[in-house]
Amino acid sequence: MVKLKKLLTAVGIIAFVAVFALWMFATDIEHIEDTNGPDNYSLQQINDYNIINMDVGALNLVESKELFNNLPTFRSDKYTGVSEIYMSNIWGNRFDITLYNLNVRSGNFKVVLLHNDEIVHEFKNNELMESYTLENPNGAVALRIAGESADFEFSYDLI
Repeated sequence: MVKLKKLLTAVGIIAFVAVFALWMFATDIEHIEDTNGPDNYSLQQINDYNIINMDVGALNLVESKELFNNLPTFRSDKYTGVSEIYMSNIWGNRFDITLYNLNVRSGNFKVVLLHNDEIVHEFKNNELMESYTLENPNGAVALRIAGESADFEFSYDLI
């Protein structure tokens, strides 16, 4: 009986510590409001450092596949945070990516391509199609998005 009490006490303490640690380290992100006007999509509170280090959580990202072309499509009507939507270690002569219909309707929004934790290209908002080629892309290549209450949609394709 004494061993059972000690075991239950130990399990209770471990459970309490685990819940407390999760609570302390959980990302508690709230929507960042658009304060720079409806026609200015520049990020105001999230910066390149946050995008590179992915130290901001994210809310309300929806991913789907387009039926007619099977491309990954991302959208939200109120996205806040930083998300990595593609990442791979690439070894070769070139890496080609194309974004389609990058439509930002409101909020602040940015799509960037990183190579070895350095932003090498920022895609233009509200473009029908934009391609970028990375020569000798040896290492990590990532596509990340950042938004502050952003209403957006786009698809991408790797060539």
